[in-house]
Amino acid sequence: METKTLDSEFVEILPKHSNLSAEELIAHRHTDFAAPSGGLKRTQNEGTALELGELKRAQDHLRAQLSVPRIERLGGRALGIWNEDQQVAEVLRKDGKFENFGYSEKGKLYLEYYESLFLLELGRLQLEYYGSVVSIEQAYVLLLGELESEKYTNYLVYSALSRAGYIVVKHKPPEKTPESVTKADCIWALLKEKVGNQFLPDYIKTSPFYPVVEKQMEDIKELIISQNIKEINSTEESINLQFDLKKRKANDDLIEEPLCKKEKLSTSGRSLVDHLKNEISYAKFEEVFKKFDIVQLKSQDFGKEEITVPSALKITFDLHLHNEGFKKSSPKPPNFNVIILPSQEAFPTHNDISKIQHQSLHTAQLLVISVGESKQIQAFLYFIS
Repeated sequence: METKTLDSEFVEILPKHSNLSAEELIAHRHTDFAAPSGGLKRTQNEGTALELGELKRAQDHLRAQLSVPRIERLGGRALGIWNEDQQVAEVLRKDGKFENFGYSEKGKLYLEYYESLFLLELGRLQLEYYGSVVSIEQAYVLLLGELESEKYTNYLVYSALSRAGYIVVKHKPPEKTPESVTKADCIWALLKEKVGNQFLPDYIKTSPFYPVVEKQMEDIKELIISQNIKEINSTEESINLQFDLKKRKANDDLIEEPLCKKEKLSTSGRSLVDHLKNEISYAKFEEVFKKFDIVQLKSQDFGKEEITVPSALKITFDLHLHNEGFKKSSPKPPNFNVIILPSQEAFPTHNDISKIQHQSLHTAQLLVISVGESKQIQAFLYFIS
């Protein structure tokens, strides 16, 4: 009964909605309450006078906090409704700049779950669900789900990168249709087939530019071969095999070694590289170079059945820099492609990176991020040349 009476007292003192004057708004704008210190841990039994006094002071402090009128400008936040079926938030009212958030479809603006939660934490969005305003605690369960999934990891990475100053958008894989293929794509694909023993994708073979480019490259190849044959035939001259039969006297004079390096190289029979290796600067450079841990990514020949990229290495986000004029309507190529690894997943090997490069899944340098159990984020940047 005491608990019910206490709750009813708190309900009665809650302020009602009212319009405040300018002086009252200024007075309540920066109202701070210092929380009473608990002090040392109590060792007495429950129900003592000292314990009852501390409880009364804590209740009085809580009443004082709840009795202060809450000042809030509803126009300072955007309004959105959560669609559980599509897992997106439909924005009904925008406030502020939204050029880096959401996507438009049929004249409406929608926010992904990670964008909605991020704007909620910043206080820029009021999210409603079946007519009720969703708090941040409720939004974690509603937007990310009650069960463990990749949504929570994706949101941690999205929030960290957004707060670091990057523009984070959903990754859009490059279109691989015959209509989107250019002559340059066909040329590079044919060169990779001839030089790197890589098979031609089907969207390249079905492109209207492919037969034209293939014939042009074959014609150029025949032209180069025919020119080499003509040059070899034109340089053939008759060689006079008659030699002077007179004996020549050997020169007994000692040849002094010239001081000039160029003359020295021309008479000693040694190459310039051999002489450079004997210098002190080269020895120091070789000593420093050996300390670097450099592993060369060797090119491998994959068949169609061998280039399956692990499902954990899917690209989730694209990163853009703020100072490069990002426009959602006509975005430029991203600066980085983000791969978020599942929990306990190892970082990709050179073989995995080769498969990603072979399939041209990335549109920029790869930023591979792993989130540990303690929510610590580790990232490695892979430069693919």
